[in-house]
Amino acid sequence: MIKWKAGLLASSILLTSLALPIRADAQEIGYGAAERLRTPAAESSFFFSQAAWKPEALPAVSTDTVFGDVRYIDPAFLTHKVTITWQGQKWVTGMNAFANVPVRLTNLNGKIACEFLDISAFNAFFGAINAQLAPATQQSVPQKTLYDNGAGTYICLDSLSHLETKASMGQWLADTMENMVLNGICTDISLELTSDLLTNAADSALRFSPDYILAGTSTSSFADSDDNRCTNVAVAASRIDNRVLMPGESLSASSAFLPRTKANGYKMAGVYLNGVHTLGMGGGVCQVSSDLYHAAMNAGLTVTERWPHSMPVPYAALGMDAAIAQGYKDLKIRNDYDTPVAICTEIVNKQLTVNVYVLGQSMGGKTYQLWAEQTGTLSAKTYLTTYQNGVPVNTAYIGRSRYNPLREG
Repeated sequence: MIKWKAGLLASSILLTSLALPIRADAQEIGYGAAERLRTPAAESSFFFSQAAWKPEALPAVSTDTVFGDVRYIDPAFLTHKVTITWQGQKWVTGMNAFANVPVRLTNLNGKIACEFLDISAFNAFFGAINAQLAPATQQSVPQKTLYDNGAGTYICLDSLSHLETKASMGQWLADTMENMVLNGICTDISLELTSDLLTNAADSALRFSPDYILAGTSTSSFADSDDNRCTNVAVAASRIDNRVLMPGESLSASSAFLPRTKANGYKMAGVYLNGVHTLGMGGGVCQVSSDLYHAAMNAGLTVTERWPHSMPVPYAALGMDAAIAQGYKDLKIRNDYDTPVAICTEIVNKQLTVNVYVLGQSMGGKTYQLWAEQTGTLSAKTYLTTYQNGVPVNTAYIGRSRYNPLREG
């Protein structure tokens, strides 16, 4: 069995991002038996003993396949386990959980060098560990009062902190297994989580007095998005979550999201650029700005800048989207109420929700509804209807949005 200490780990890990958690079973976390590559050679080789197994020669210097391809990788790996422990708790997964992870195999002076091409399954294992570490290590942080009028109206920020494994742990496990394949070491892996391998993460939530009401909301789905785009939506949403705008204060969505760079947590995903759909850093943030636009208008906030996309988007109707392009397109909103307003975001089952809370008394019985009328295949007019005590009293024309046909780059 390979056992690891913090000092050995520190020099070998690289940064990566977390993925979704896997199944948890009481004291252990594990995957069911994963499918192997279903070829006649793989099926017959799997039942060979380790001593009898002989690898086939790679058909080329480098070959892309999966970790469970037992034509080239010893099937004994699929019988071993990875065990992570922390203060008496234990999490276990079989290496067969990674059988379908794509790898690139290279002939390196007669040895097989293995490179994992996707580490989301490794991140998922540590994501499941984090899901159990969070409640076990949660600590309270003194609350912060953001607004208090002294007469029972308030907004407070309640903060909690918890421990989670460092984001580099998934990459460490992939690196460790790659080294084992290269050196022909078939054994279990065991690691005790120490303070050097854990990080303190903060959780915050706004708490309102009962006279604050949900004035505007918008929900959209990103169920069909790939992992990178899901990450970008979550990162951008987190940057406007628990945001309080004081009277007269403005919010730039582009500034709040921070520059769309790898250092700020963003990844390559689909974007509209130069009139085509292509890949770019931070693809997906416009879904957050579009829901923010819809929710802010429904809450009676003032939108001082909004741009439609160059082409239609799948998550918003024509005329209801809000494009963000670093440096020249932004969504800007202003709080013209005489009391603070709060913006909160939530992601559940790949559905994003943006909520805007306003002091009910400040709204004076008014509510708002943003809507759009499609005027052509690629155009729409947008309106805002104002209601007084539920009765429509005014409909204002917001503007016209025109789009180009969708083009793939």
